[in-house]
Amino acid sequence: MTIEVLNRLKLIGIFCHVVESGSMREAAQKLGISPPAVSQFINQLERELNVTLLYRSTRKIGLSEAGEKYYQQGKKMLGAAEQAEDVINESKRSICGILRIALPVGLAAKPVAQALSPLFEKHPELKLSITASDDHIDLIQERIDIIVDCGEPSDSNMIYHHLGSNGKLLCASPKYLQKAGNPVVPEDLMQHAWLGLGVAEAKGVLNKVSLTHRTRESLTFSPTLRFTFNDLNSLINHVQEGFGIALLPLLEVKHLIESGELVALLPDWQLDSHNIFALTQDKKHPYKVKAALSALKTYFSQDSLTV
Repeated sequence: MTIEVLNRLKLIGIFCHVVESGSMREAAQKLGISPPAVSQFINQLERELNVTLLYRSTRKIGLSEAGEKYYQQGKKMLGAAEQAEDVINESKRSICGILRIALPVGLAAKPVAQALSPLFEKHPELKLSITASDDHIDLIQERIDIIVDCGEPSDSNMIYHHLGSNGKLLCASPKYLQKAGNPVVPEDLMQHAWLGLGVAEAKGVLNKVSLTHRTRESLTFSPTLRFTFNDLNSLINHVQEGFGIALLPLLEVKHLIESGELVALLPDWQLDSHNIFALTQDKKHPYKVKAALSALKTYFSQDSLTV
């Protein structure tokens, strides 16, 4: 990097602020300098580059073709500089305070505890407040830092973070299978009692069974539910008690499969998975939120989340 480029970095930063602000006056206010000074810096940058970057009028400014390309590269440079600052600041500040997370009842039990355990062991000054609810949560009104949910987000005003995916299993208890028999092929499922979430609670991820096999034709159907519930934990508990079969999310029942309290049915058939995501209010997060998002993504993106 030449000394000319080093000296030009300040001018590039001012130029990017002008573009993003839409006017030299507004950029000057944000930078704490006078509008004539901003104009002088832009003129200097254009002289040094020997190119027109901005078209000025009395009402607004516009980018030339060269200015558009220069702005895109300058924005990347400023972003890298901000990341470098963040690295230093993160090393100087401890992660502390209260982390507020809202998520569905099922994920709020074992999965999120496993996901966040390493974070809270590493940062003893960090506190946690969990809001477990299958209802809509207002992130701003409830002062929530992170909303975790399944399926597809409905609130496009929030910042979306893909965390991973959650598989599904057809499950029943040994007690039920001893009484009703173990289904061998998908067609056998139609003869059994089914449990599930109500329409509003299912969110489209647990109300349809889609089975695929490497050598047989795929099968998709919506079972007729004899028993319905308004939260996942109640559904799982009744499956454990032998009420019938249910389509359940892997993360929430993996430990029950491993302990033998539930049995995964039709192991040669594959079921689809559903998306797990997080929503935050904006892109610039406190360190505690960044750390929590990283921990959640590490956990939910694991390839080992299988049975």
